[in-house]
Amino acid sequence: MLNYLRQNTQFYLLVLLYVVVGVYLGPFLFILMPLSVFFLKSRHLWADMIFGLIIVLVLSDITPWFFSMQVFKGAKNTYITALAIIFLLERYRFVPFSQVFNIFLPFFVYSFFPLIFSGTILVGLQKTISYALLYLIIPNYVLYNFRLQGWDFFKNLVLFMTVILIAGLSINYYGDFYAYMIGRFRGVFGNPNGMAIFCLLLIMLAGTVSAIKKDLFSWKEKLFVHGTALYFLLASGSRSSLIAVFVFVIFSRFFTASPALGFIMLLAMFGVSEIVLSNIEPIVHALGIESYVRLKTLKSGSGRYFAWSFAWAQIQEFLIFGGGFANDERIMRKHRLYLERMGHQGGVHNSYLSFWFDVGIVGLLLFFRSFVLTFIKASKLIPMSLGVMFAVLFSITYESWLVSSLNPYTIILVIILTVVSEDEIVNWQEYSALEEDPDDPDLAIEEGTADPGSVQLALAPRP
Repeated sequence: MLNYLRQNTQFYLLVLLYVVVGVYLGPFLFILMPLSVFFLKSRHLWADMIFGLIIVLVLSDITPWFFSMQVFKGAKNTYITALAIIFLLERYRFVPFSQVFNIFLPFFVYSFFPLIFSGTILVGLQKTISYALLYLIIPNYVLYNFRLQGWDFFKNLVLFMTVILIAGLSINYYGDFYAYMIGRFRGVFGNPNGMAIFCLLLIMLAGTVSAIKKDLFSWKEKLFVHGTALYFLLASGSRSSLIAVFVFVIFSRFFTASPALGFIMLLAMFGVSEIVLSNIEPIVHALGIESYVRLKTLKSGSGRYFAWSFAWAQIQEFLIFGGGFANDERIMRKHRLYLERMGHQGGVHNSYLSFWFDVGIVGLLLFFRSFVLTFIKASKLIPMSLGVMFAVLFSITYESWLVSSLNPYTIILVIILTVVSEDEIVNWQEYSALEEDPDDPDLAIEEGTADPGSVQLALAPRP
């Protein structure tokens, strides 16, 4: 970790510059961010361009009243715009392109149609384009970085995410008001649940890349990364993310051992969940964890159940086609005072309902068709990817983070989707062997180490 920090001192100085400018010269951040992207590109620091976007998204999620960091919410749009411009102008660098965007293409094509029914069509259009850009740009940048740096890119990404969590401890210096929310630690994130989702995604990303490249991390590094993520997850007090981690670990193990055993475990878990939920209070009292699980809010889901019921009633007007991206935010904001009187603050807190608000049942089915098929296909070579799928499907039941493009969570999920779906990454050993002996691709085919399509990609000229 110390070597990683020493090697990336320049990048962290840039992040510090973001913070200083954002705090004291807010509007200049709109100029600094895109210029910094082009500067990093000129220095061929392609990995830092991705890491920079992640930290900008984290800073945009930080407590709004903390040092006037609200400026990051608007400035982050200039960062991804700069990435998009570079991608469009220098497409040759990224050939062959990532296939992630193509997998979700039916959804993105359809997602423009519900804007006809939007009450905020300009905002909805911006969010629709932003969501599509994320799935188009990020996988290609990730794949390009993998071609340049190999597995060091993913190792540094995991360590970078770990540093972000540890940096959250510095918020304690400013007092509990900034570092905690109702006794739950939130670090540099806007709320404890956000930090918990970040921990969940870190654990899944580290587990996935380690499953493909088994010697990527030493046992000490694995202990450090997973231990850090688990510590901050527990400090957040998030029940849903903690359960999602258990879902990931359990199903990753069972599906890796046997797909049949994994599905048996899935059915068994449904039965166990029903028993636990029916006897939740006596179980919590017996374990003595009433304070941690916040037993008083358990039955109401911290106001989520009321919000879901309210959202479902409103969705009836947008049942089939939806009302365009940002429709869920518009409706919930419109009834904010009523919801607060009923004990709920925030949005829908459910990605399925948020998608339904925005793109209707048609868009909901199109998106999750692509989502599920990606992981099912990936499970043939990476069985634990089904553990990722089930963990995400559980997590988004309690939060709407998957519907938003420019947050610190969706981007990490898109990176995971890239890892499990790109042949160059999953079959890296075959590609490495071909690059070592590019003059005899036929031998690799005869020996069964690669198929003709893989050979063609492996031997394609790269800048």
